[in-house]
Amino acid sequence: MTAKKKKSVRKSAPPPEGRKVSLTGISLLMLVGMLLVLGARANAGELLHLSDVLPYALWGISAGLLVLLLRWGGYGGSPVLPELVLLLSAVGVLVRSRMEGSVEGTGGWGPLIQPLGFVWLWLAWVFSRKGRIQSFRPLWPLAFLLSMGIIGGLIVLGSNFRGAFYGPGGLTPSELLKLLVPLALAGFFVAAEKKWERKGFWNPPVGQSLQLLVAWGLLCGLLVLQRDLGLLVLLSLMLVVMLISVTRSWSWGLLLAGAIAGGGWLVLEYMDHGARRLQAWRDPFADPTGSGWQVLQGLSGLYAGGLTGTGLGAGAPERLPIAGSDFVYAVYGEELGYVGCIMLLILFALLLRRAAAVANIQTETFAGLFATGLTAILAVQVLVNISGVVTLLPITGITLPFISQGGSSIWVTSVQFGLLLGMAEPGGSNRKTKSKPKAKTRPKKKTASKRK
Repeated sequence: MTAKKKKSVRKSAPPPEGRKVSLTGISLLMLVGMLLVLGARANAGELLHLSDVLPYALWGISAGLLVLLLRWGGYGGSPVLPELVLLLSAVGVLVRSRMEGSVEGTGGWGPLIQPLGFVWLWLAWVFSRKGRIQSFRPLWPLAFLLSMGIIGGLIVLGSNFRGAFYGPGGLTPSELLKLLVPLALAGFFVAAEKKWERKGFWNPPVGQSLQLLVAWGLLCGLLVLQRDLGLLVLLSLMLVVMLISVTRSWSWGLLLAGAIAGGGWLVLEYMDHGARRLQAWRDPFADPTGSGWQVLQGLSGLYAGGLTGTGLGAGAPERLPIAGSDFVYAVYGEELGYVGCIMLLILFALLLRRAAAVANIQTETFAGLFATGLTAILAVQVLVNISGVVTLLPITGITLPFISQGGSSIWVTSVQFGLLLGMAEPGGSNRKTKSKPKAKTRPKKKTASKRK
């Protein structure tokens, strides 16, 4: 009786994440933030127009449609992951719309960037769910060739601005490498999975290591020619994480020290603007009106925020350099203070924890490595961008996911999370679908003693 009772209790217990994706609380947060931003602008003497509400209205309509499409499409993963994505996108819209008109490059079609990002997220989810992510596996050589072609094309045909190369309309096609390179590495490691497994830094598979070294050297060489140090650091750290994941050996962490030492020597020896950034990071007061000006202005913005900030919409982002992208965390910190910064870090930590959980539940090696690479890129972006503003690291030009302006960055981040949402669902390559059916129990044969 007792055993039967326990079994029935387990059957009737509800699943841990049985609820659907909800937008209610996030919409209320957006409404409050909108009122604060518009109120601060009205108090400053600005004349408000109906178009000032457009960014928030577009976000609300597109976010609501995304939630409906996820529900109608039968999204079966954890609702927390898409809700965290929606919440951070709302924070990004509030921060960017707050800078409308006061910071260069935030006007125009900026209000459409996040709604279009939701479109890309939904498409990525549709094409990666129910095990479809495995269909990307044979494309890994093409993904690497496309990565090389994009960087080479930017060097030849792109326009140079502030030491970086851009495509038509100010787009940055190099952002696509945040999708293509993890895909290429996941396919490469799966192709020789047994040769890499349990291999440490001191006994790697020779043939595959040489192939990886040559291919990575070519990619890094093109990135150095393009002067994209941020992307070089980002992809190199992601490679180390994927190496540790596929080999299950922490000795590959030694590669990180070698990469940092080699990259630092390369920057100091051959790249003038890299050396200037390093010098500004070491001692910004040595040239406070020159190379150290950006660093000092970012720190002054954070200092002005204090504990609780000046209030959303009441700061002065026009005094900060590259406020919409590299130093957007300083804008956020000035207006929401130390408390707001801690809350944002908690949100990112929760989001990355959920993304790492998606990688952890995959049973197919390709899907697990691909999810690991995507998560590593997002984690390094957050770490490097914020560390640059607070001077823990030099400024690298890496954007803050969902918060910094830039259509290319937001769209690629949206695709990354769309892929993770597809892999988070049961019915794909995770453990929930790989559980073996219970074998049918055969009736026990009667023993000789019972026959008697």
